[in-house]
Amino acid sequence: MYGCSVDLLAHLHAFVAVAEARSFTRGAETCGAPQPVVSRRIAALEKHLGGTLLHRTSRQVDLTELGRTLLPHAADLLARTDHLYELARSTMAAGLVVGVPPGTDPRTLVAARRAAAAAGLAVTFSEHDAADRASLLRMGRLDIAVLPCPTDEEEIGAELGAGTATDDLRGRRVHLDQLRRTASEHGRPRALHLDAEDDVPWVRDPLRRAARAAGLRDDQVRADTTPTQAMTNALEHGDAVLCTQARADALGLHWRPLGDVVLRRTYSVASGSPVDSATVRSAFPALALAAGLSATSAVADPTRQEAL
Repeated sequence: MYGCSVDLLAHLHAFVAVAEARSFTRGAETCGAPQPVVSRRIAALEKHLGGTLLHRTSRQVDLTELGRTLLPHAADLLARTDHLYELARSTMAAGLVVGVPPGTDPRTLVAARRAAAAAGLAVTFSEHDAADRASLLRMGRLDIAVLPCPTDEEEIGAELGAGTATDDLRGRRVHLDQLRRTASEHGRPRALHLDAEDDVPWVRDPLRRAARAAGLRDDQVRADTTPTQAMTNALEHGDAVLCTQARADALGLHWRPLGDVVLRRTYSVASGSPVDSATVRSAFPALALAAGLSATSAVADPTRQEAL
């Protein structure tokens, strides 16, 4: 294996330039490098390949049999590399459409766009539910999508806890039996509401098991309410909303982690466009913001990883 792919491309460029010009001098001009540098690159390539590529004489440069065999393949590889760079540049200039969960705080989306720009990406965020994000990505209508995934496949994520409109549930953590013991002023037990993004087996099932162990009724863990209904019930009945701390902050709720079970909202980042994985990973802080996993303050330090 070549130690560095960039070195291989530079060495192939030197070989193709000299071979096509039949001259080290003219080949060096094509490469924009001094002739001794071009000579060293070709010598290094020959050493790596284990054979001579060029016959050097005082008058001209001729290809060996190995050189004639490899030249078209080397030229094709360089052409494909140029196309890859052009495609990446045109994609970056046009911007990427990124699918994120609905209901994100608009201020967070602004901060996310700034964080993406700091990472060299021009993005437009498009809000869709999880099923639609996956479908639109397959159809090519999204370049990147943040998709729910099990915790062992997590690329970006954040801990889930209970957000409440009041701080009458005591303790550093919210234990589910507090919802059993504490009824609202309307005489009904408090409920814990799941967002549609968290109505997935790796969140819903362990939460329901923990709720039953804490003595809660099945209808006290609700996955059938809209975000607006959940927030209304939190304000009117003292219900709790399962959410990230960033989401609770945006809604003005008191947030604490759960004491009975550790849950996370976890996503993988899927790409349907010719954007290399390193570029996508550089945008993870921005994607975490756009998915409501971290607060807008994270944009002040793009290297911050608390949500990841």
